[in-house]
Amino acid sequence: MSTERATKVFDDEVREDAVLEKLGYQQELKRSFGLLGMIGFAFSIVTSWTALGGVLIVGVESGGPPVMIWSWIGISIVTLAVAYSMAEICSAYPVAGGQYSWVAVLAPPSVARGLSYVTGWFMLTGTLAMGATNNFTRRLPGVDS
Repeated sequence: MSTERATKVFDDEVREDAVLEKLGYQQELKRSFGLLGMIGFAFSIVTSWTALGGVLIVGVESGGPPVMIWSWIGISIVTLAVAYSMAEICSAYPVAGGQYSWVAVLAPPSVARGLSYVTGWFMLTGTLAMGATNNFTRRLPGVDS
């Protein structure tokens, strides 16, 4: 059993069930992830270290360490901008579905269902493509595995 302390999303005055009820949802999942658990979950989803190991050869052949360092800094800044905007939406609409649930809530009612469906498929396709790319780059000729 983990001894890590779960972080609160809202103040003690705000009940999370009330926020979800206002959005039209009923709380069904237990919210007990701590910081370490969330970091572990994020790394297991993104598999960043294995993906990075598979594409290092491209950076080395394209320009070496300067290109690799500066592109890593630039990509990190852009990724953080996306992460901060998604965190802001997540704090306003704390639903388990993520992007497709946010689209359903934020899109105009006439197109919300269709856009939510397309967003869900983009999420699934992106996750599958990320895994396939990760496995593909690890088996390219000239790439150490």
